[in-house]
Amino acid sequence: MGPFQPQVLSPEEIRALLTEVSNQEVEQARAHSLVPLKREILYEGVPASAVVRDTSGKEYIDCTSQAWTLSVGYCHPDVLAAVVEQMRHLTHVRYGYPTIPRIKLINRLPQLFPGDLKKVVLNNQGGGTSIEAAIKLALVNRPGASTFLVSHRGYHGSTLVTLAASHYMPGLARFPGWGLDHFVKFPYPYCYRCPIHREPRTCGLACLELVERAIRYGANTPVAGLIIEPMQGAGGQVPTPPGYLAGLKEICHRHNILLIYDEAQTAFGRVGAMSAAEYYGVAPDILVLTKGLGGGFPIGAVLAREDLKGFTLVEEHTTFGANPVAFAAALASIEVVLREDLPARARRLGERATARLRQMQEDIPLIGDVRGPGLFIGVELVEDQETKTPATERAAALVEMAMEQGVIFDLDMPDVVKGLPTRRNVVKIKPPLVITEEQLDRALDVLEGTLKQVAQFPPEMLQMIRQQMVKEAMPS
Repeated sequence: MGPFQPQVLSPEEIRALLTEVSNQEVEQARAHSLVPLKREILYEGVPASAVVRDTSGKEYIDCTSQAWTLSVGYCHPDVLAAVVEQMRHLTHVRYGYPTIPRIKLINRLPQLFPGDLKKVVLNNQGGGTSIEAAIKLALVNRPGASTFLVSHRGYHGSTLVTLAASHYMPGLARFPGWGLDHFVKFPYPYCYRCPIHREPRTCGLACLELVERAIRYGANTPVAGLIIEPMQGAGGQVPTPPGYLAGLKEICHRHNILLIYDEAQTAFGRVGAMSAAEYYGVAPDILVLTKGLGGGFPIGAVLAREDLKGFTLVEEHTTFGANPVAFAAALASIEVVLREDLPARARRLGERATARLRQMQEDIPLIGDVRGPGLFIGVELVEDQETKTPATERAAALVEMAMEQGVIFDLDMPDVVKGLPTRRNVVKIKPPLVITEEQLDRALDVLEGTLKQVAQFPPEMLQMIRQQMVKEAMPS
């Protein structure tokens, strides 16, 4: 009997377990689940595409890549073939044991990124665990230093430590992160909403002085590392301005601080390059990866400068952190990205999309700003282009209306003041890099139509939307 022939269950029973669900089961699951569940039940992805179907058979063009992860599309045949082949041999080992996929992935990753990033550690938990690994690595290499600089509206995960490093969302998160005294925040260089109210074209990157001040006056202990998204994702699809990262690196090295890039969302082609580090031509000391690396399978990685000390067996390990199936998926996903030149495809389609969005901006005052690059696109909606008042409720309605029309969009994370979302107004357009021009055009058609509709909503409707947003975000 072969390894893929069931021995206890029948093929029909297994198929029913995975493909059939009753309304009663759905309601029971919603009652039992400790986390909210969306209305739509996704069931089947069209292989190597941006299209997914729900249990009713309705198709959606996914402009979120399911948390910006499915860069090579749903169920890519090469990724699945690699996974199946690996499953024929081995599905789990203890963390300390090397496997062939682990060895190959450790050797492959340093070839893809700029700088002297030759040391690698892998896990199968993803970005939050990888950020924690980067934090631990910085502590190992900067003994006596225990403070980390992180940016306003940064997002690095939802573990207790990474929640402390991330943007504070009172009410939505009903507990504080742990280790808050180890993080000092500085303003992110958000040029559309400049934190120091300067003109970006003439400011001379004055915001870098704010980082200097945070180091000198904000920290009560020596600083071990500075963690930053080179292009902020959850915070609103905000790229750092040209020259900023180079200036940041100079500051960090002058103060003996390790520069850590969180490239959970930007690596593996999405920004029109294999990484934001490549896009800007500025390499960090430590690079954190996840999402697009795994082709849909859970994986995280940390790359570090060759001269940095590594971990002991006690300092970095988890029971399931060396899963060879996910490593096999990552190896195949990397090859698909490279051989199909998906970075160039993202660059070309991104230029096509942002050009059309800027045309929309001329006709639809609701659009305040359009940001790229590549298929890392944010469309910021405002009530007034002069005051830049966030059009939070209209953005929320747009996402719901687009979903009804078969296109999945999502928004940036909220700012919350006194229990109310005051800003969550950036529509994200981050589809799989294999999306076709026709699908992208269709998604933009839906976006344009819904923009025009929500622009006409009266104040009383906006108030109802806000009440619903609060109810869904904070049900208690």
